[in-house]
Amino acid sequence: MSGSITFGEIPDQWEVPGAYAEVTQINSGTTMAGMPLRVLLIGALSASGTGQAGTIYPNVTASSAQSLAGPGSLMAQAVKAFVTDAPYTVLDMVLVSPQPGAAKQAWTVTPQVSGSSSSSGTTAASASGTSTTATGVAPVVVAAASASGQTALQVNGVRVPVAVSGGMTAAQLGAAVAAAWTSDIQLTTGVACVADASGVLTLTAVEAGGWTADIDVRQSALAIDTVPGVSFAISTLTAGTGWPDMTPALSVTSHTWYTDIVTCLYDAANLVTFATELKRRFNAMVKLDAHGYFGARATYGQALAQAETLNCQQMTCLPAGGARWHPAVAAASLAAVASAALNTDPSRQLRGLALTALAGLGPDDADRFDESMRNILLQNGMSTFLVGQDGSVTIERAMTTYQADSNGNAAEMDARDIMVPKTATRIRYEWNLYISTTYPRAKLADDGSPLANVTSAQVVTPTVVRNAWAGQSRLYENQGWIENTSDLAKKAIFTRHATDRNRLDSYLPIQVIGALIVVASSIQLQE
Repeated sequence: MSGSITFGEIPDQWEVPGAYAEVTQINSGTTMAGMPLRVLLIGALSASGTGQAGTIYPNVTASSAQSLAGPGSLMAQAVKAFVTDAPYTVLDMVLVSPQPGAAKQAWTVTPQVSGSSSSSGTTAASASGTSTTATGVAPVVVAAASASGQTALQVNGVRVPVAVSGGMTAAQLGAAVAAAWTSDIQLTTGVACVADASGVLTLTAVEAGGWTADIDVRQSALAIDTVPGVSFAISTLTAGTGWPDMTPALSVTSHTWYTDIVTCLYDAANLVTFATELKRRFNAMVKLDAHGYFGARATYGQALAQAETLNCQQMTCLPAGGARWHPAVAAASLAAVASAALNTDPSRQLRGLALTALAGLGPDDADRFDESMRNILLQNGMSTFLVGQDGSVTIERAMTTYQADSNGNAAEMDARDIMVPKTATRIRYEWNLYISTTYPRAKLADDGSPLANVTSAQVVTPTVVRNAWAGQSRLYENQGWIENTSDLAKKAIFTRHATDRNRLDSYLPIQVIGALIVVASSIQLQE
């Protein structure tokens, strides 16, 4: 030490002539550090994938996911959706081995044509005057389309259109659909298609697993895809079953910090595992806060039943009934939009933000949850969305599945919004970083110590840090994250530990700012 100035690099006893200057970074305490954004996607490895289970694949892209996870796999589709909505967010991927004995979902699609009739074979006149085929066998009457136009199947939201001509039979229609089912269609839908001689189609998921049961297969209801008398009868041939345990993926990333995690493994057992991991990461001694996302294909009643099984403030579910999208794809889209927006401002609600990857794939009007249903879903920790007339899909309100605290007390409604844990996480990150960069080698003394105001001594007291908290909390308030700082900062407590002279304990009350979610007005007509 030289005088009242302490140097970290320049020795105190240095006799060689010259000018020496060390450069250090000092936290001004007047700016935010900014929290890094990194997202993790977890799911199953397809049998056709080149990736390895238990390996972290950083900076994954839509094309690399097709190769690593498997062409047409759910993971590849989820990555594509995420990249669509957040092309500049860093995304990592971890795969788990498929469940032994898992089954692929398969469907039988039977083309149906009604209208005019045609006879198979070449007819010839018989001695009795009746019409027979050239072989003497009575002709087979086959229904044929009486109008021309276009029809289409829609699988995982992807339309597969085929032209219908007058006189086309069901067998010909089935063959046309199979011919239209290109390798690109298989890649984007995750479903393969073959037709038999009668035109009956068999659709089969390209990978095995319980999530394949949530692939949407339907006839397109668009007006341009409607031909009178032409339809498809769709039924399940075999059910997709088998869910691998996501624990290996969580284990390999247990010490890696991600701000957000999406799971494509959303069965009941894995959701319990997922919630446990998210709560562990939020623990004060872990400090690897991550928010989790998953989707659900569910009716209103099924969504409420699932909500009763969930209770995690770090987890968000987006349920939908009759949607054309896959639940995991919806979760990836939501995570992409929410993670970026909340990293910019953790306290700002997500209402109105577009889920671009889901555009045009929302439920039909009859399948959408009405306002009363959405109100109950929100009260039970389920998130909701809106579908515009143009097919756009936007977030209505993003909730957590938080139902009750550790004592069983019901959570307040505003405490369930996704902004609450995100804001708490951001403030904890900023405050911890401020302490570690501002007082990296500080000494600790009691209030009233004569060394408290000696800069060269690098001594702090509870009051010094308390004043620093007051200043930092005002910064957080100026960012619009919290409110009532002038009152709450006064209630903060900083005290030296009773038995550990190297430890400073503190109590830091904050109030997350509210959001303009409901505007209630009484409009009174004056006579």
